[in-house]
Amino acid sequence: MTEKIDSIIGFIEKQLCDTSRSYEWDNNGLQIKTGRELTDRVGLALDPTMDVIDSAIDKGCGLLITHHPLFFNKLKRISSKELVSQKIIKAIKNDLSIYSYHTNFDLADYSLNDYLAEQLGLKVISYLEKFSSEKYYKYVVYVPKGYENLIYKKCEDIGVGILGNYSSVSFTSDGVGRFRPMEGANPFIGEKGELEEVNEYRIEVLVEESKLKRLIEGIIAVHPYEEVAYDVYPLKYERDFGLGRIASLVDPMGMNEFKKYICEKLKIDSFRINGEFDFTVDKVAILTGSGATYWKNCKSLGVNLLITGDMKHHDAIDAYENGIAILDLGHYQTERVFMNYLHRVLSDRFNVEVFVIDEKKPILNYNKEDF
Repeated sequence: MTEKIDSIIGFIEKQLCDTSRSYEWDNNGLQIKTGRELTDRVGLALDPTMDVIDSAIDKGCGLLITHHPLFFNKLKRISSKELVSQKIIKAIKNDLSIYSYHTNFDLADYSLNDYLAEQLGLKVISYLEKFSSEKYYKYVVYVPKGYENLIYKKCEDIGVGILGNYSSVSFTSDGVGRFRPMEGANPFIGEKGELEEVNEYRIEVLVEESKLKRLIEGIIAVHPYEEVAYDVYPLKYERDFGLGRIASLVDPMGMNEFKKYICEKLKIDSFRINGEFDFTVDKVAILTGSGATYWKNCKSLGVNLLITGDMKHHDAIDAYENGIAILDLGHYQTERVFMNYLHRVLSDRFNVEVFVIDEKKPILNYNKEDF
């Protein structure tokens, strides 16, 4: 079976992450778009390395989705002598589109940090740092019975009606619509000058401010009526979203026990930590990738353990002297696991083969016994 590449990308950008949530320095989304419209195979990887691109091509993928972008800055030129250019040329020659979702997924309602917390059996309490907030509205539209599925589908395509971990959330009630088409009207139902009564549905859906305009325009485009009756109600509700997560342990444990617990749950045999600590772990902060600088947030929030993927010397010292333990599991190790989540979601949604492409660990740890 094949699927439209645009349909797969649309699902990711409307259901899994919000393209409006991103850091200015980042380059999310489209990296390379070829003329290919359909694919039966999709590759997933953390980084768009040459080996990953080669593997995606060898597997016959028409789409490669990565977490880290192929390039962050604007390209000044494409030269076969430069590595990034070589990747671009190879992908285009082999009809491989590449999309990357970096801070989009870091700031998503269900982010890499949520997934890692889930793998550790932790309960997410809040974010580590607030990024922004978004206003919500209630959108109400009236549609004749028999055409309600057009509205439901458009809401799902745009990605509205999301409440917590539930999607396609709406409320439908029925009633009778009355109208009299006047001169100049071209009624879908009824005759000019005649009072008409139609059995209609009233459909209500929750929509974020960033999607409201797109929803209104999208509903008008598919609605059968010449004049679409709808209401927009501003809600006294704003939802914060942010970076990282604070999570709690169901059963608090000592630091040494927690270290063993981490290794068992994530199937890792090594990690780095910024010193020896002896306290009971009941809450942890999680920030995948490069997050060691956020130990300051931990201190202000009363959390004394940060799980992340990169730790620099001075962050290690400063955090230690402030009583904050930094557990560095590795950038690759904390983010690569999210590809398993994407594999499950995309495989369930689309009739395509989805591959988590093998990647080499970019950083290896050696002991003297290894030589």
